[in-house]
Amino acid sequence: MADGSKAKPKTAESRRPKPPSLDDVEYWVGLRVDGVGGRTIGRFAGLHVDAEDGEPRWAVVRVGPIGSCTAIPFAHVAEGAGRLWAAYERDWVREAPRFKADEALTADNELELCAHWGIRDGYGRTAEVAHRDPDEISAIPAV
Repeated sequence: MADGSKAKPKTAESRRPKPPSLDDVEYWVGLRVDGVGGRTIGRFAGLHVDAEDGEPRWAVVRVGPIGSCTAIPFAHVAEGAGRLWAAYERDWVREAPRFKADEALTADNELELCAHWGIRDGYGRTAEVAHRDPDEISAIPAV
């Protein structure tokens, strides 16, 4: 470097892509969500965040014609080519627990979603909500 300082080596953390902002996610509402093999799963209907820290937790997907929704772990959804992608089979998503897009989730609701997505006890979101009262609101709509 011209000023004599050395560039810091990149770490795995610094190479990790940044998650989308809430402004980006607001733009996603209505986008098609495709799964494995390019099959359409549904449409992005919103985002649920942790009720305590406000961090994104669930991508809400409208999977039925009457407004029926489910949620996919937010970290498992990516944007590209004018749509969203989720690494799941369409049928598996459609078998997930259902709720309304504007409905808050209780710890019990989230544990049911975690069980469906294979998030084991003591890991990820399961560990975050396991200590909460089953009827406590743990995730709220943000978008």
